[in-house]
Amino acid sequence: MQMLEGAIILTSFGSADDKIRENIFDKLAAEIFAAFPNFELRQAFTSLFMIKKLAARGISIATPAEEISKLRTEGFKRILLLPTHLTPGEEFDKKIKPCAAPDVEIISPLFSAECSTPFDKKIFATILDCFKKSADEDLILIGHGSPHRHNPVYENLQRLAGEKIHIGVIEESDTPNFSDVLKRLKFSRADKILLAPLLINGGVHVAEDIAGEKNSWLTRLVAFGYKVRVIKTGLGEFENFRELYLEKLKNFPAQNPD
Repeated sequence: MQMLEGAIILTSFGSADDKIRENIFDKLAAEIFAAFPNFELRQAFTSLFMIKKLAARGISIATPAEEISKLRTEGFKRILLLPTHLTPGEEFDKKIKPCAAPDVEIISPLFSAECSTPFDKKIFATILDCFKKSADEDLILIGHGSPHRHNPVYENLQRLAGEKIHIGVIEESDTPNFSDVLKRLKFSRADKILLAPLLINGGVHVAEDIAGEKNSWLTRLVAFGYKVRVIKTGLGEFENFRELYLEKLKNFPAQNPD
């Protein structure tokens, strides 16, 4: 029997939606396992709320720290923690980075903080390929943002975006928020808009904050007179986007100087 090189923990914020877990996290886990057969593959969630919600339904999933403890007990000496988080924000800093140890290597989120590397540009090009806009549309990509500390990634992404592509965040206390994007739309003289989630999975944020029937980005943009088309699919449902995580793993640690 061939000895395993180590273990990979695919770590996500989490979702209680069975279809999202199946179409995104489980598919990505299967693709990683196929590409790295010499590694044990596990999944973990950072959201205790999601973990408890699933536990009430009899579905067990561990936190990264709990999964690391299990793997150590099983004798694994090298553990790679791969987050599905798009940006190095508060969730990554508080719940993933503290797991670092001599036997635990943390792979950084997809985007670097500066969004200036060739890989950052490839990620952004892949996103645009997933969310294709027509020539007469402006594209708005909406990320999560942070209510507790500013995440500069979204503003740095705007520099990659160009005039007809706008980056926004759901959290009004973070930037670029709805008001910031509205100013850009007026400057670009937009009429038609394609609205899409800058999120690995859509879930509640898409259903309520982005495309909901009350006080969402969709309803507010329509109220300002824009013609809006919405894509509700999270990025993780696109195979070409999931392939970026495989590339991240293959190039580790070259793209992870931190």
